[in-house]
Amino acid sequence: MRDHDTVHDDAPALPVVDEELLTVYRRILERDLLDLAALEREFGPDGARRAIRTLTEARLVRPVPGDGGLAVLRPDVAASTLIRPLESGIREAQQRIGRISGEFDRLMAVYKATMEHRNRQDGLIDAIADPDTARQLVRDRIAGARKEVLVMCGPDPEPARRFEWSPFAANDGVRLCVLHQHAARHHGDVQEQAAAVTAGGGQIRTVEKLWTNLCVIDQEMLLVLHRCGAVLVSQPEVAAAVGVLFEQIWSRAKPFHGESTSRSEGRVLRDDVRRAIIYYLAEGMRDESIARRIGVSVRTCRRHIAEVLEQMGAQSRFQAGYLAAKQGLLDL
Repeated sequence: MRDHDTVHDDAPALPVVDEELLTVYRRILERDLLDLAALEREFGPDGARRAIRTLTEARLVRPVPGDGGLAVLRPDVAASTLIRPLESGIREAQQRIGRISGEFDRLMAVYKATMEHRNRQDGLIDAIADPDTARQLVRDRIAGARKEVLVMCGPDPEPARRFEWSPFAANDGVRLCVLHQHAARHHGDVQEQAAAVTAGGGQIRTVEKLWTNLCVIDQEMLLVLHRCGAVLVSQPEVAAAVGVLFEQIWSRAKPFHGESTSRSEGRVLRDDVRRAIIYYLAEGMRDESIARRIGVSVRTCRRHIAEVLEQMGAQSRFQAGYLAAKQGLLDL
């Protein structure tokens, strides 16, 4: 009738409240005081003693000095007696966790600083904080590619403009694959880029959503572009891992040659953009963030959102997210 799994060594045993224990406790409550003999007559010697022992250990009854009877105690008071040492143990554990976290945070700061310094010394990671320098770096690295160049142009168009194709010649046997978001198909500069890439022997495709601007060169080098510059990672393992992710996205992307899309293709692309909008709505993103992610103006994005809400029969963005999850539309 006991639970032996206690959290704190000094805590009393926790009672298992079964029907027999409830009945014994009720009998004591009904008469306020009840001697052991009366309980033994109703429940038998073993049952009565077992129940009394459990109730006593749980602080639910206590012997009355002098007459051998039992006095009942309130369950909330008894529970407080049981809980108090457990709470003390929890507080001690939380304090210990805080001390451990604090000490290891200090170690982590040393680890990060040291590894960053080592990587810079070894030339494995190089941060370029100037956009013009980053542009030249991207140009030089792409021009020096021997096998392949994998390019992802994410929702922020500014860093993506540093990808220049003039030094690139796909007919040299270098594979060029460029990924854009579907919405970029309607941008004049992307249409020109697609035509140039295709004419040079490369390929360009689009998907519903991407997350950043990057370039993988020969599965040996990774360039991550941002508004303030770029980060060059010269670790083949990292570049190869990102390359695998790129190929997975590439396999489901839709080809783009720079020309206007057909009516059927446009319908498929609109469906992809719609799914992306539903996903971002469920994530709780603001209109401005969604517009930036899918590569359209805020005004166009709001029109798309209104259409999505109407098609789903949703009265609010929250309801649209709920309906999308219920219908399995978030499994992108």
